[in-house]
Amino acid sequence: MRDDAPTSAVESHRGDATAGIPDPPLPFTGGRIPATDDEYARVERRVMAQCFVAPALSFAALTGGFALGLSRLAATGVAGLGLNAIAIGAFALRERRLLFIRGGTMTPRTHRYFIYEGLAAVPYGLAWAILGASVLVVALAYLAGMSTDALRDALLARPHRALLPLGAGLICYGLGFAIGFRRATRSWRDRLAVGLLHAPALLGGLLLVLFGAAAFGLGLLEWLDPAGVPVLRLR
Repeated sequence: MRDDAPTSAVESHRGDATAGIPDPPLPFTGGRIPATDDEYARVERRVMAQCFVAPALSFAALTGGFALGLSRLAATGVAGLGLNAIAIGAFALRERRLLFIRGGTMTPRTHRYFIYEGLAAVPYGLAWAILGASVLVVALAYLAGMSTDALRDALLARPHRALLPLGAGLICYGLGFAIGFRRATRSWRDRLAVGLLHAPALLGGLLLVLFGAAAFGLGLLEWLDPAGVPVLRLR
């Protein structure tokens, strides 16, 4: 055996980037597999914790609360989902990367987890944090004593409470799509191919930004001048 032979299947593909084929669930080409066995183990633990274990526990509390008539247990499950989303967003903002699992146990171990690194992770992280914070606020308000009717009435009375986070989240998510994660290119033909492949994501991202800006603008107007936007008067 050669002294420089790879010591594991992961090391034999160390840091490989994708070959230009979009890797689900994102239509981008800049992903890579973990570079070392240690990185693979860290990515696996993170993905399993944030995408499987934490959501499963939260959904168990949510469904169990509904089934047993324990509303506070259900609200605790909702709060758990919000906290998990905030954690995903915080890691994306701090590390400027997103982690995904591709396929399942049938996918070869070397290409089961993909890492997307770059500026696009920042708006994605903000979108996750906004979503998680919104869900967490609703759950905590219920746990603090507000009924579902009171929460609904508060939302209908002042729609900006939903429009502002919704608009901000759509803007951030759209920016993430528009910026994208693109693989390195070596020629103008390669750049053209990657640009064409990314074009649908760019268009979709810009549309999300426009919808988000509209929702955020309406929410801001309603917040500053409640009587000035009669179309939002839902009660």
